[in-house]
Amino acid sequence: MSKEIPLQGENVIFTGILRSSEAVDLTLKYGGYPVIAPLIATQELVSEADEHRLQECIDYDWFIFTSQSSVHAFHSKMKKFGLPPSVIKAKIAVVGSKTACAIESIGLRVDFTPTVFSADVFVKEFPAFSSSTETCLFFKGSLAKDTITKGLTNKVDEWVIYETIEVEENKGHIQHLIENEPNCSIIFTSPSTVKVFHETIGIQTGYESLTVCAIGHITKEYLESLSATVHVIPETYTLTEVIHALVEWKGREL
Repeated sequence: MSKEIPLQGENVIFTGILRSSEAVDLTLKYGGYPVIAPLIATQELVSEADEHRLQECIDYDWFIFTSQSSVHAFHSKMKKFGLPPSVIKAKIAVVGSKTACAIESIGLRVDFTPTVFSADVFVKEFPAFSSSTETCLFFKGSLAKDTITKGLTNKVDEWVIYETIEVEENKGHIQHLIENEPNCSIIFTSPSTVKVFHETIGIQTGYESLTVCAIGHITKEYLESLSATVHVIPETYTLTEVIHALVEWKGREL
């Protein structure tokens, strides 16, 4: 192993939803072996009330999106019921650069992003960009916490627009790797991925043999509550940045 390829011989396990190849390509560049084994997936929730809810959206002052999944589900409904982006006059707040890119890709504009890509920072910074009298519609997943809804003084309505489900077929593959391969780094993108891993794999294998990487301080805190040591957490909460941080961490060992 050299400092040019600090991930040589390392199995880098991606447990979250992978929406681009950028982080995988970066892993390969530094000599690692990317293991794409998401423990969760998302799917749009469909209801007979969708068309009515979509028409009601026009009346809100702000839309809030905290994930790419919520943007994709909303866009799916826009296309299904023929709602063009030009009709939407609401300002848009997002958590995360990738969520912002997803919004822009469907023809909408982002008006607010917090300095740290986390809901708890969002509720602290959003009031400086909005009036408490402005109404908000929060597009969320089935497992999303109420941090935003309860943390803002605005009237915040929720639309649970997608659900998160477990991906059973990848659990055995991850457990086999951890039990049989000496060099494994594992990336957790959210408390949801941690929960699935811990309840089905981690409770049996433990975390001692792993280089544990977390995206976000909330994910890190949840891992630590399970007595796991978090070795790598990037300053910017994205997958590509966690790979850069992992490369730096492994480079220290050389």
